[in-house]
Amino acid sequence: MTVHRRPFLILVAGALLGLPGSGRAQGVRGDVTLNWGWLQLRPFVVDSVPEDGVAGSGLQRQLTDGTTVTCIEGDFCRWYEDNGERQDITPFTQDLRFAGWTGVQGLSFHGQMRTRFGSDDLWPRTDQNFDLLTGYLSLTRSAYRINAGRMYRASGLGYYNFDGASVMFRGLDWMWIEAYGGWSLARGVNAPRDGKLYTESDLLATDRRGLLFGGELGFKGGKVFSGSATYQRELRTDRLALYSERAAVDLRALIGGWAFDGAAAYDFAYDEINDARVRVTTPQILGIRFSAQARRYVPFFDYWTIWSAFSPVGFGEGRLSGTWTSRSIPLLVEAGGAYRKYEETNAGPATTTILRDGWRGFGRVYWTPDRWYVDARYRFEDGFGGSRYGGDLIFGRYLDQRSISYVAVRGTGTETLYEFRDGERYVTGAAVEGAYDIPNADLTLDASLGFYRIEDKNRPQATDWTEGRATVGLRWRFNTGGTR
Repeated sequence: MTVHRRPFLILVAGALLGLPGSGRAQGVRGDVTLNWGWLQLRPFVVDSVPEDGVAGSGLQRQLTDGTTVTCIEGDFCRWYEDNGERQDITPFTQDLRFAGWTGVQGLSFHGQMRTRFGSDDLWPRTDQNFDLLTGYLSLTRSAYRINAGRMYRASGLGYYNFDGASVMFRGLDWMWIEAYGGWSLARGVNAPRDGKLYTESDLLATDRRGLLFGGELGFKGGKVFSGSATYQRELRTDRLALYSERAAVDLRALIGGWAFDGAAAYDFAYDEINDARVRVTTPQILGIRFSAQARRYVPFFDYWTIWSAFSPVGFGEGRLSGTWTSRSIPLLVEAGGAYRKYEETNAGPATTTILRDGWRGFGRVYWTPDRWYVDARYRFEDGFGGSRYGGDLIFGRYLDQRSISYVAVRGTGTETLYEFRDGERYVTGAAVEGAYDIPNADLTLDASLGFYRIEDKNRPQATDWTEGRATVGLRWRFNTGGTR
């Protein structure tokens, strides 16, 4: 993928021009993080046999050992299987984050960069050595704020990053308004929509970058209520078609210890509410607090993709959870569950037995006597597509008062049952993990090492194996000029 450095160059040039005559910044703070990993995988390979050598007829058939294969008449029957050979993968990334203050009142610069020097070739995006995640200038005054460069926005519409500018006016105590726009970047990949990642992975990929425009109106009434309304439009740079046009509303109110939250996202093209939810949280009484939520969700896809044409099926969900915090002992207990029901697909045979509803649940007990701690968690999900049950048990000790340095042992187990294919899978494992904040050095070291046993039941040709994983991270914090 072509690396777009223009926003970074604008950032550096603007920061230098904004410095006072002495050419010295008031201060820069940030951190450098080195992340190294190791994991083992067994890649799948394609195998095949001539079609006339497999008994039966039709697209789906079975070999004599029970393996399900896909057959094309007069051609081959093909299937995927692991070759039993493990491959060691070692990703290695380097991150730099910084924020600096210049000699000009209210002018600052911010950035986050990532490099992948020394990473394993099998790890995704290793060939992109440099990636500018964010890089922008910010000019702040009491009544307004202006940002310019590569930035991101997080709102009721989700996470969007773009190269452009934003202007916020906050001259009134109870209201603010913001407008933003620029060249959009594909979510999750931080790259233009016509970049290499899209064109190589999708035959119908877009051939134009996107332009993003939007605005947000926010308001608040003291500590009682607050909210915002966002409108956003994304179109091709040749302005021949839309990528998306949506709006979102977020509201929150605090009344007598009760919290009321509401949010909704609306899609203009399909005249549909994609996500709507209401949540009520009770005040804490005798250490107990409850939360109840109702939600309706329909997946949203950008208009250029073919997935929107298949009328994605939404679901309705109700969720209830509660927490109890002891006043006499260091103990926290959490429990909750949810019921979800999918809408009718109007597809497939009328007598299908595929589930349209499902249950989810979770529980947790967290006990912290002195600097020791025990964290036990359980979770399950039973419904459409399959079922999964599992939990974790962590036993550890904090090595300092701030709970930054610690050492722990983790055990985990998961059972997965499949609805769309035969067999079950069991994963059990254990790991040692920890972190150490080196005194007077602004350095933090963290590491983990674990092994996980993967076993399959009632699945032809499946072989059991053990997978190893490890991570090592080193973070250095810097702060010049004593800025806060």
